[in-house]
Amino acid sequence: MLLAVDIGNSDIALGVFHKSDLVATSRLETSLSLAEEDVTTVIQGLIRNSGFQKEDVSGTIVGSVVPSLTPLFKAICNKAFNLQPILVSSKLDLGIELKVQHPEEVGADRICNSVAAKKLYGTPAVVVDFGTATVYDAIDEEGNFIGGAIAPGIETSTRYLIEKAALLSPITFKIPKTAIGTDTESNLQSGIVLGAVDQVEGMVRRIKAETGWKDFPVIVTGGLGKLISGLSDVISHCDGELTLKGLELIYRQVRT
Repeated sequence: MLLAVDIGNSDIALGVFHKSDLVATSRLETSLSLAEEDVTTVIQGLIRNSGFQKEDVSGTIVGSVVPSLTPLFKAICNKAFNLQPILVSSKLDLGIELKVQHPEEVGADRICNSVAAKKLYGTPAVVVDFGTATVYDAIDEEGNFIGGAIAPGIETSTRYLIEKAALLSPITFKIPKTAIGTDTESNLQSGIVLGAVDQVEGMVRRIKAETGWKDFPVIVTGGLGKLISGLSDVISHCDGELTLKGLELIYRQVRT
């Protein structure tokens, strides 16, 4: 059994895999004040709820874009399971190439998403990850990561807007009935949600023009991926656990 940990800027995703099946998941809010004992309790509870015991864990893998939290999860893997986790980086045998100017700068989440897209959805492909940032990953015909784009995340930019505009209040993210809002809330929902859809469609159109790719899957993942995915014909798949699946695939690649 494999324990996979995806440490992101907004949250931490935990996944338990039995063979290649993702059997249980849990999420923690990312915080630099997380206590080792508390996190260990959450992980052990997740394992028990999936029908296993901690002794069944035979491997661990960690992908992190928060370097200061990586030692915490290394320590947990060592103490709780007596295992040294695999840490995702450009130095691993990933089964793909990172064909960019500085491969060492590519985040673990982007590496995992690219590996998962290649294996699960085919290539070429584009992954759109709605997290703290909205990240676009382009994977070429051979399955190699060739770069992409990074934009402010929907929730990140919305929170900043609300903080800076005295007359605006927090809203619930939902699909507006029309593009033209008739009150402040529907104005915000239109601009934020439909604006995000148009951004995706525009970026995919640009990637298509630059690469010459004809038909390719566009996979969305991350917090608001499910909301956005139903609003555009260019989005072919919504996979909220894409990064965790990529961690499992990398683990298998490295261990073979």
